[in-house]
Amino acid sequence: MVKKFIYLGMLFAVLWGCSYSVFSNAYPHLKNIAVRPFENRSSQFDLGDTVTDGLTQKFSRDGRLKLVTQQPDCTLEGEILDFSESVYSYDSGNNVQDYMLRLSCSVVFTDLINNQVIYENKNLTLTEPYAAAGQSSSTAKSKTKGEATDELITRLFNTIIQNSLETW
Repeated sequence: MVKKFIYLGMLFAVLWGCSYSVFSNAYPHLKNIAVRPFENRSSQFDLGDTVTDGLTQKFSRDGRLKLVTQQPDCTLEGEILDFSESVYSYDSGNNVQDYMLRLSCSVVFTDLINNQVIYENKNLTLTEPYAAAGQSSSTAKSKTKGEATDELITRLFNTIIQNSLETW
């Protein structure tokens, strides 16, 4: 019985000591960020707020940078250039099966401490399919338009992080 506790304790010690993080930070001096409201040039009324709120939530959950409104170490600014949807696929009866959302934006991630632009993309375009109402598609995996929009925001966040803070 004692041997079991010893082995269990050793296993716990090994697992505890082997904690590993897949996060890297190419700019360790950056501790906090201000996400500026995205300007919306699309025809979608509230998309600027949706993207800004979504990115703010993603940064908050990620935890690498603390969200602040005053005296940030870095800022994220952007502009939504276009948001559109188009037919992506039809079923055998020539009915719309999937739509494709397309988000085009301009983003700038700036290090305010060293006064340098870390990442800038003036025409970042992301696409995401979603299923037409009442349709089930393997391509869109039965996503709704709202879920596809959320996925676009997640992919936008991941693209910004991968091209700014992470070095692989």
